[in-house]
Amino acid sequence: MSTEQFGVYVLTMRDETRIASIERQLSQLGLAFEYIDATVLQNIEHADLPIDRNAIQGRYGRMLAKGEVSCFVSHRRIWQQVVDSGKPSVIFEDDALVENELPQFLARLDGASISFDVVLLGHSKKDHRHKKLYHFLEPLKRWKPLGAFKLGRGFKTWPSGAVGYVVTPVGAAKLLAVSNTISSVLDDWPYFESAGVMVQEVRPLLVWEDFINIESSLEGERQTPARSKLYFIARLVRGCIRHLQSKKDG
Repeated sequence: MSTEQFGVYVLTMRDETRIASIERQLSQLGLAFEYIDATVLQNIEHADLPIDRNAIQGRYGRMLAKGEVSCFVSHRRIWQQVVDSGKPSVIFEDDALVENELPQFLARLDGASISFDVVLLGHSKKDHRHKKLYHFLEPLKRWKPLGAFKLGRGFKTWPSGAVGYVVTPVGAAKLLAVSNTISSVLDDWPYFESAGVMVQEVRPLLVWEDFINIESSLEGERQTPARSKLYFIARLVRGCIRHLQSKKDG
């Protein structure tokens, strides 16, 4: 089994700390990759795509920050490269923490009989130090086995980040077709699913955002709300129920 069938791209802001981290990790895993410089817009009106303000306001109750629009435009450029290359590809953001099992998963995914356009390898703003708890809280609803991994979809979908994901050339073409106008944040996978993009997730997750050691380029503009202890208890109960409901997709 081999990972050579996959292109690997790292979206980067050329920060020295981030570069050193991602280069060390991917080198240790034997993954050759190409850097893609992120687009940095001074104003959202500078984007080379029309922005549907009404759709965005209706979906999120606010307008996108310039960092979010920059992120959208940056990933979209990589989707075009995936189409042009004709190879399924792995896309990382440069603050990714990559699990050692990723090459094993990619080798399993290569040639697998499971249909997908996108496979989410990780979720943003989740603490990798508590990965076992997070996997318990967020199991897959219906899944198929892939060696030691599970591939399926979560009980509930939400904008979950783009710190690491696999996309096929067909999937990248679908994403491009849906995004000729910016109507969502880049990581709103439910939005893309509603437009016909087949999104899957892997368990255990294989990529995490290193938000503990590396400051997010978006978080100053887009704050994550604090969660109460009561909310955590509710999630724990929900996780128990979901595990009882989770089942293999036959």
